[in-house]
Amino acid sequence: MTEAGLLPGTEVQARGLRWEVVSSESLGKQILYRLRGLENAVHGRELDVLSPFESIEPVRHELQPERAAPLTNWLVYHQAFLLEQALGPDALLAVQPGRLRIEPYQLVPVLRAIRMSRVRLLLADGVGLGKTIQAGMVITELVARRLAHRILIVSPAGPLMKQWQLELAERFGLRCEVIDRAKLEEIRRGTELGSNPFDHVPLGLVSVDFLKQERVLDQLERASYDIVAIDEAHHCMDVGSTPDREDSQRRRLAEVLARRCDSLLLLTATPHDGHDRSFASLCELLDPSLIDGRGALREDRYRAHVVRRLKSHILVDDPEHPGQKRKLFPERVVTPVPVTPDTTSAEKFVELQRGLLDLVSPELRRAFRNKSYADVLAWIALLKRSVSTVVACQRTLMVVADRF
Repeated sequence: MTEAGLLPGTEVQARGLRWEVVSSESLGKQILYRLRGLENAVHGRELDVLSPFESIEPVRHELQPERAAPLTNWLVYHQAFLLEQALGPDALLAVQPGRLRIEPYQLVPVLRAIRMSRVRLLLADGVGLGKTIQAGMVITELVARRLAHRILIVSPAGPLMKQWQLELAERFGLRCEVIDRAKLEEIRRGTELGSNPFDHVPLGLVSVDFLKQERVLDQLERASYDIVAIDEAHHCMDVGSTPDREDSQRRRLAEVLARRCDSLLLLTATPHDGHDRSFASLCELLDPSLIDGRGALREDRYRAHVVRRLKSHILVDDPEHPGQKRKLFPERVVTPVPVTPDTTSAEKFVELQRGLLDLVSPELRRAFRNKSYADVLAWIALLKRSVSTVVACQRTLMVVADRF
């Protein structure tokens, strides 16, 4: 029963016959029911009845376990039950999926994802806004809705892979298996000859440099995934007509992954390198129809697939000033502190710095002139390490020696 009376679909007894409630409308203290006949004499006919002027009583059916109901009836009830479980466009099954504090802005990707028939998103928030957490929420929500069973996380090797493994396990309860050469060999030994080892890892975490190898990529191209997430996706941009071999391999890997998955998440804090073609190539991985025949974006169609915020964009209610907003992240203020070493007590340090500057300055100018920005980064890193610890400086010198 509701304020408007009996619910539609309720079987009732009125005027000595059985009826089904079609609709009800409250008219002050009375309720107007529209009934549809269920018995032969009135089957399918509709009748308006005003209650309580006329008696309308729900029909109660006693449960009789020993009598089996018709299968068709059970299927109808079961389908109705499933329809009742359907979620609305803004309802989440995994609002608090793990041990983390969710900020409202972090819900934007998952809310956008559940409105998509095929989830293809570029998560391009600035550094420190929690792209890994947002991707984890999207993955968890799709898993909770039974829309995803096979998931592959692709990340640069090193600390980022470890971060993904810990975040997904501790915050979302998703335990990824690290896929490397040893893991693939282990799977091959335990499966039948000719089977694809990627088919036996439903939740995998793999480094981009391992996956881009020719033999591994050939096996990956025969597998399929429900969700693929690529971290540091800017390494998969199409850099133009003269890419080096490594860039070409990563781009080909991204194209294979985009084809072999249903849902695709690209994560990067630098989606645009100053060239429109590079950004368009990322959008092309999400949906080729976003790009025209010349490789340019088709107007603003890509915006539905891109989530891009900086820390300065995130505003929250200001408790001290009702009705006003404040920035969630305070402005970062950098105050340089000049340090002048004493040539008497720090003679060796001063000597090291002068020697480094004599070495680095011409090389740094040459790197800038030739636009060799990887070399620029290496030399600047050396200068930074020189004012850190002896061990850090020594390791950086070894890297520079190997590079040059």
